[in-house]
Amino acid sequence: MSSAPPTNDVLQGEVQPLKERSLVPAGMATILPEAARRFRTLESKLIDTLIGRGYDEIVLPTFEYLDVLAPGLAPELLEKCYKFPDRTTGRILLLRPDATAQIARTVAMGMMGDQNPMRLSYRTTVFRHEPEHAGRDREIFQVGAELIGNDDAASDREIVSTLIASLQRTGLRSFKVSLGHVGFFKRLLTRAGLSDEGKRRAEQAAARKDLPKLEEILFEEHVPKRAGTKILDALELSGTAEIISQAHVLAGSDPLLNRALDRLSQVYQSLCTDGYQDVLFLDLGEFRGFDYYDGIVFDVFAEGVGVELGGGGRYNNLIGRFGKNLASTGFALNVDRLFRGRSLSQQHSGRPARDASPKRKRTHR
Repeated sequence: MSSAPPTNDVLQGEVQPLKERSLVPAGMATILPEAARRFRTLESKLIDTLIGRGYDEIVLPTFEYLDVLAPGLAPELLEKCYKFPDRTTGRILLLRPDATAQIARTVAMGMMGDQNPMRLSYRTTVFRHEPEHAGRDREIFQVGAELIGNDDAASDREIVSTLIASLQRTGLRSFKVSLGHVGFFKRLLTRAGLSDEGKRRAEQAAARKDLPKLEEILFEEHVPKRAGTKILDALELSGTAEIISQAHVLAGSDPLLNRALDRLSQVYQSLCTDGYQDVLFLDLGEFRGFDYYDGIVFDVFAEGVGVELGGGGRYNNLIGRFGKNLASTGFALNVDRLFRGRSLSQQHSGRPARDASPKRKRTHR
């Protein structure tokens, strides 16, 4: 990653010929002085907004013991971790792959005391070994927030409104937040009778919006046609308040499905009342890539950026994996992508805004 020329306020990675020996590891960042000043200013605006809303900053360790953090990491993420032995103990260490799992471990250990709820923020870097051909960074700059201790629509509304306020503070002019409920889709998969492995694969396909792959999985799992149609139809449901009624038809009399829709509707309506209707849309196919999400989830997209700028959602069972169960919700923003999105937004200032809705694949938080 290097600073862009004066006419282009966008951080871009350098592409090395495959046969040429690179002096910098693939996916690692070099931000030159002019871009670094703007980058740090943007990062400071984000963290200052979060602190101003009562989210105290926490600084997380760069290394973690693999056996300690592993319960909070999905198998797919564990495969992407950078691992190495501790010279002193011989135990396997890993470079921080996910800040939310670290915060969950910290809270479960009792290091935050008994305060409830807890509001925490962070600015950090996470490291994941992504395939070179995927065009993704392996060093990811993040700013995020976690609201721990409450499980209600008011907490879901607070975390989404905090995300929107943070984006607005940076000057980002054109963005959309897709709002869904991962429990709705998971319940449809359970009702359809998929195996545990089948559900895992179906969830991954849904997170990528890969309908052909999802159809293939449903066929391999011998899912009845009617149940399979409901799953595929749910993944296509997106829009405004009217899709809740359509989703209730898919839900039938199932209390868990209807409860998920009621919660989603409550959060959406409260955010609209707060004045955020123009940046929101509902997406019943919203399904984030990490396995710990189990409630309201969301992603944020901006014009000209082909992947999400960040996102998050509710993870009521993650902290319990480390020994102390606490309801939680939160988000993380990819600061590099936000830097690019903000620059493009400023370049397009005064032009008619195009649809920033997500019609592309998603990556992890």
